[in-house]
Amino acid sequence: MAQWGEMLRLDLVQGRLSQLYERKFPRHIRHCLSFCIETSSAVLYMLFRRLTQLCSVSQRHFQDEPQNLARILSGLLCCCFFLCIFNVCHVFCVFYLQMVLVEILNILKQAEQIVAVLTDVELPEWKRRQQKACVGGPVDTSLDHLQKWFTTVAEVLLQVRQLLQKLQEQSKKYNSADASGLPGEPETFALSLLTKLLANALVVEKQPVMPSIPQRPLILKTSVRFTAAVRLRQFAFYRDDSKVLDVDSPAGGLVAEFRQLTECLFLLLAQASSLPVVVVSSTNQIPSAWAALMWCSMLSSSEPRNLLLFADPPPLSWQQLSQVLSWQFLSVGQRGLNENQLSMLRDKIVGDFFSDDPNGLIHWSQFKVCSESAWIWIEGILDLIKRHLVDLWRDGCIMGFVSRKTTQVLLREKVTGTFLLRFSESNKEGAITFSWVEHLNGEAHVHAVDPYTKKDLLALSLPDIIYLYSLRAQGNVTRNPLLYLYPDIHRDAAFGRYFNSAPKTDVSGYIDRKLVPFSV
Repeated sequence: MAQWGEMLRLDLVQGRLSQLYERKFPRHIRHCLSFCIETSSAVLYMLFRRLTQLCSVSQRHFQDEPQNLARILSGLLCCCFFLCIFNVCHVFCVFYLQMVLVEILNILKQAEQIVAVLTDVELPEWKRRQQKACVGGPVDTSLDHLQKWFTTVAEVLLQVRQLLQKLQEQSKKYNSADASGLPGEPETFALSLLTKLLANALVVEKQPVMPSIPQRPLILKTSVRFTAAVRLRQFAFYRDDSKVLDVDSPAGGLVAEFRQLTECLFLLLAQASSLPVVVVSSTNQIPSAWAALMWCSMLSSSEPRNLLLFADPPPLSWQQLSQVLSWQFLSVGQRGLNENQLSMLRDKIVGDFFSDDPNGLIHWSQFKVCSESAWIWIEGILDLIKRHLVDLWRDGCIMGFVSRKTTQVLLREKVTGTFLLRFSESNKEGAITFSWVEHLNGEAHVHAVDPYTKKDLLALSLPDIIYLYSLRAQGNVTRNPLLYLYPDIHRDAAFGRYFNSAPKTDVSGYIDRKLVPFSV
């Protein structure tokens, strides 16, 4: 600007300047650009030349029709505006896509935690409950709630995977520069979670069991058929490509036919293992086999396939062993064992070995010495309860496990006619007896009747025996010595609802007879 101002003040060059700029470049434009020309480098010089050319072209093409130049410039401005809008939309879409991916990753992280809980916590706990239920434990083994969890999580993972696939398709469709960083890893992550969930969806719902001994699962006999049931937890996905399993007539299996499948290859692998089983060759081995199963079932093992537990089982505490003993009677007679009954069984089964360990643990090597004879006796009692004494055992009328010595101690201080029911300790097939007390000349005498076996109870029920039992005294006088159930419950109150007092109606003309038990 300073040079241009100096030149304008010189009168000698005014004429030459006017001639130069009028022919080449308008003088007023040179005046406006004087500051830029004098302070800029060669780049601005080139820009100046471009502007000069632009002015020449504009004058040559648009001097007569300046509106055409306005239309062209307006169109160029619109294109620039739309390009700016497109760029803003692209930036917004990329930003929104990143937000969606962040939310999807959060969902997948939460799903990972839930899948870990289902497969590593809930499912092993269910298998543990099933293991206890196999040996009589009163636990819930229903799969319905667990199935609902599996279905819900799997459905969410499928929806997430479909969303990721659609996002990838959209990115490829519009040739997004950020498509390479899109959902490849999240989709693989979702697929791995879904695979883990499906791989754990097959379980053994009903463990192997022989039909001849349904109350003793996991014991199999050679050359004898057994049954088992596996269950693939149902995934109730509401999609158009779902199919209904139909019965295949020739083979009798369940078949679903899918049409219009893609060329992709898939493999669904599902496997499940049962709990460890014991194979026997004779029914005489069942008691010892069941003892081994109960022992191993009470071990808190996180690996049910660890068959070394059978080779060298760890010791058990009496609390663990007594719990599984109580379960046997709970499953058969709907009532477990109390502390007094368990104390008698402890003395009967492991009394000689229980005090050998300073920690109060019972070792399998010690327990198996007496387990066979003890379990034959216990199984005989369980079968006796199952066949004839379920109601009496459930209602607590049978004291059951009480020794002769304890029986005398309990009855001596009671009134004459007090009696209790206990299981025979000598009969291995299962038998029950009753003992009562009589006071004569100031002395207490405890008597016990010969035990009643299963065959005896087939002819006459135990409540009928108690009501009809007679003791022949001197002078051929008979009386019923059973008056009060221990400790002081009247016989009618304890057994009245079980006694069959209704006479039999017979039109054959014969006088009805009744079997009456008595002792001389």
